[in-house]
Amino acid sequence: MREQEPRQDQDSPWKEVLTQFFPQLIQLIHPELYQLIDWERGVRFLDTELQKIAPESRTGRQTVDKLAQVYLKNGKEQWILIHVEAQGRPEARFGERVYAYHARIWLHYRRPVVSIAILADSNPRWRPQRYEHSLAGCRLLFEFHAVKLLDFDEAQLLADENPCALLLLAFRRAAETRRRADLRFQARVELMRLALDRGYNEETVGALLRLLEWIMSLPKVLEKQYEELLEAVKRERQTTFLASFERRALLEGLQQGWEQGLQQGLQQGLQQGLQQGLQQGLQQGLQQGLQQGEEKGLREGLLKLLQDLYGEIPGTLVEALQQVSGAEQLLSLYTEAVRAGSIEVFQQRLAAYQSGTD
Repeated sequence: MREQEPRQDQDSPWKEVLTQFFPQLIQLIHPELYQLIDWERGVRFLDTELQKIAPESRTGRQTVDKLAQVYLKNGKEQWILIHVEAQGRPEARFGERVYAYHARIWLHYRRPVVSIAILADSNPRWRPQRYEHSLAGCRLLFEFHAVKLLDFDEAQLLADENPCALLLLAFRRAAETRRRADLRFQARVELMRLALDRGYNEETVGALLRLLEWIMSLPKVLEKQYEELLEAVKRERQTTFLASFERRALLEGLQQGWEQGLQQGLQQGLQQGLQQGLQQGLQQGLQQGLQQGEEKGLREGLLKLLQDLYGEIPGTLVEALQQVSGAEQLLSLYTEAVRAGSIEVFQQRLAAYQSGTD
């Protein structure tokens, strides 16, 4: 029996790509426009305004809309509307819809608008680039900039240092390997290694790896193999980025630590306050108990996180963690735990931290 294919939700990763890598994406899909923009003045996204202008643009799963305000190098403002066909399925009235959004945006802002469509479908014949209408001597012709992912040369994308090139490849290969999880696994590993080899900063690498995992989702068995391989690569290269499964582990550990800490702190505080028998004692007991219980809960959450990531925890490490006090100090160790890559490295960093606080 064929293993069930992982659920694909292409809309959300496209939204994150457009938000996190907007200049890099424009550089790839519209080089002429990229050269006109003064990127040093930043980008302002107007998604809330877009929903008010064209609320129905959010109803379908096939498109992702992004409206951005940028400045040209000559000092003029430029409004850009990007439609992304994330699910890769043609739409009969796509050109008309792009025109409708373009017109509404222009009527609202009275500023120049550039409409761009990224066509991620698998039909090479579907290439909308215009909308036209004529009747009784009145004629309308609207043309917009459209790019087709199928038209990008894979060799050029692989050689391109632009981080968005890897993401465009990921979308293409996700579609090509929809029924071949083994090939998708190989493709994701290849793109993962390229992301690490390019010399991007830690933030960019982390964002790329999270998006690769999102775009090219795998069955649980292969996902586990990928995570183990990624851990091995991290240890080999001594990198510190956080993949999405590591971020989940960190958040789960933090949540568990806080919940345990508050519960235990409340119990301890009540016991201490009742033993003292005075209202002032009760208040002081609650405060002290909450602090102690919080630290205990955070410490137990940290131990659970370490165990989930690296297996059995040495007794010497448990004893060392008992010497760490303060919620802020314990919270900082959660990040160190996830980034360490091994229990031995974490122990070394903990020892260095404790020697620095002596």
